Amino acid sequence: MAQTAEKKNIPFLEPAQFMKDMTEMSTKVMRGLQNLKDISEDDLAVGVTPRVKVLDVDGGKIKLYHYPNPKATCKVPLLLNFAVVNKEYILDLQEDKSFVKKMMEAGLEVYTIDWGYPTRADRYREVGDYVDYLDSCVDYIRKASGQKSINLLGICQGGTAALMYSALFPEKVRNLITVVMPFEFDLPDSLFFKWGKHVDPDPIADSVGTISGEVMNAGFLMVKPMQRLQKFHAFVNMMDNKDKVANFLRMERWLFDSPGQPGEAYREYTKRVFQGNELSQNKLTIDGRHVDLNKVTMPVLSIYAAQDHLVPPECAKPVYDKIASKDKQIVEFPGGHVGVFMSGSSQKYVAPAISSWIIERSKV
Repeated sequence: MAQTAEKKNIPFLEPAQFMKDMTEMSTKVMRGLQNLKDISEDDLAVGVTPRVKVLDVDGGKIKLYHYPNPKATCKVPLLLNFAVVNKEYILDLQEDKSFVKKMMEAGLEVYTIDWGYPTRADRYREVGDYVDYLDSCVDYIRKASGQKSINLLGICQGGTAALMYSALFPEKVRNLITVVMPFEFDLPDSLFFKWGKHVDPDPIADSVGTISGEVMNAGFLMVKPMQRLQKFHAFVNMMDNKDKVANFLRMERWLFDSPGQPGEAYREYTKRVFQGNELSQNKLTIDGRHVDLNKVTMPVLSIYAAQDHLVPPECAKPVYDKIASKDKQIVEFPGGHVGVFMSGSSQKYVAPAISSWIIERSKV
């Protein structure tokens, strides 16, 4: 005897509602296409805060910028050091999303480095060269400000470089701040770090000379491929809002405006810092100089993002136990890799927390 099929509650798609939804979406897309047409290059301007170039490094390929701040009250200047594989203008992307502006409003004198776009001619740049370039910028700021040491804030790979620098030149760093900084690379449960263990940088460094930003971006996107699909799905739903479209395009502009990385620096960083984990093990040397974490004795604030898929918490947090500083804090903020310093909540909470911490420890 045949069994009676169970009655299931299957949602019924009403034709009238379907047509209404499709009409609304079509209208939204048409308005969005008009917005895309109407948005000009000026609408997508980035780097909104006035700044002045004060130093050329490596023949002008690398530049140090100063943001004049007549309302500055803190005498110890702040240098923002971003990753060499990204452009620094993300820190001053637009009027309502400017980390630079927040630091200035708090009374800080701010500098930033534009690491430029390395070419094949720069293929022999090493990690040590970047440390020396950073040192040139720090020395300029020290002289210009009359201060023996400065506040150094590094983000992502720029945080790793700032930590290395602080270990090599501790007398020049008053306070060290790192944000979403990769530090511990022995993470067998992380997809990105699993891949990294099997990368052979030699063929790229030897043949291509400089690994392009496009190649590195492709690798970063593959770590979480569905995220990009979700992002564009969200974009379709906001296409009828011109301001939101412009915000989206500015972020995309920055995301794919990615400088390459010189072959030798890429080779050294991959083999020794990423695969060898020498920095975390306190074994790293640069040009014969030991990057000794025991010399990182200045106050240190380290911030990581709870939902960061590129620099997960377990990658950033171990630095707390490896440095010698007695005045050290490690703080978790909600959000992802970029959102921790770009989102609305970041502007409201993260930037003020950082500036307050700096000012408290910069009294002269």
